[in-house]
Amino acid sequence: MTVRIDEARVFQIIEAKKPKLVFVNAPGGLLRQTKDLMERVKAKYGVDSILSGDSCFGICDTVDDDVEKLQADLALHIGHNAAVSEVGDYTYLVDAVDDVDFGEVTDTAAKALAPYKRVGLATFSQHLHQLGPVKEKLESMGFQVKVGSGNNLMLGGQVFGCDFSSSFPIRDEVDAFALLGESEFHAVGLALATGKPTFMLDPYMNEVTDMRQAAEERRKRAVLSVYKARDARVFGVITGLKEGQKMSGRSRWIAKRLEMNGRKVVRLAMRDVTPERLAPHREIEAFVQTACPRISIDGFTFDRPVLSIPQADALVALIEGREPGEFLERQKWIELTVGLIKK
Repeated sequence: MTVRIDEARVFQIIEAKKPKLVFVNAPGGLLRQTKDLMERVKAKYGVDSILSGDSCFGICDTVDDDVEKLQADLALHIGHNAAVSEVGDYTYLVDAVDDVDFGEVTDTAAKALAPYKRVGLATFSQHLHQLGPVKEKLESMGFQVKVGSGNNLMLGGQVFGCDFSSSFPIRDEVDAFALLGESEFHAVGLALATGKPTFMLDPYMNEVTDMRQAAEERRKRAVLSVYKARDARVFGVITGLKEGQKMSGRSRWIAKRLEMNGRKVVRLAMRDVTPERLAPHREIEAFVQTACPRISIDGFTFDRPVLSIPQADALVALIEGREPGEFLERQKWIELTVGLIKK
């Protein structure tokens, strides 16, 4: 991999803010590069850094609150780009770009995409700069190509694991989507949210994968969990404690609706929703967690239903005698706590 952290931006922030102590968080795949960067910051500016040992899966995993706890001056959030540059009072987003070329895999993709003349392009942070070149190449091959517009949080063509609001509005204008990058996580989410055939373009292996089967498997599991939860009488409603996942209002609404329909509710809060954390609560027959929806949609190891917000909406509809419909086909599976976002 040839991923480059935007070192120039980091140096610019350090020079402008003159911190004495910096808190840093980064996804697992960028930890080595991040540690190297911390050493260079120390050598160049004499500034100490602390690296977060907690998980970092997205922009919702920022650490603004922890800056004050550690008496640091600011935080650097590495590798998750967005239409904003700062989050909260202390956190600065720092991009990481992958230099891998998509030319060869675009040629391969043209064969798989041949039945679909109108193609939507999407990707995640590391490959956003490749949208333009791939669009031009596909258009030269005769495809009609669209890239969704950005908004107050997302850049044009960008997808998060829970937010597809740049691509969803164009789903009726395309026949299929092509997701740039080797990420089943993002490709499956895009397929489920838009309801469109989605192909994952892996530039490293020059492989193009039709995600319909993987997406359908997750859709069926999500639906099955909802129907299993319908029979539960005791629910645990979990509020996430990560900064971008504190959906307290949503948790209260879900708990109230369940109680109105004769269910007993135990309110819980935790940073990481795992089978081990839920195991002691044996009296609870099903859970709803309002943190990361992918915990529920991709989490195959729970011994009881653990529903996300879209699944909880479907559950409430069922127990109130309404049809849930295609509850995963929506722009966002969670409303990130964008009130934290400054600019």
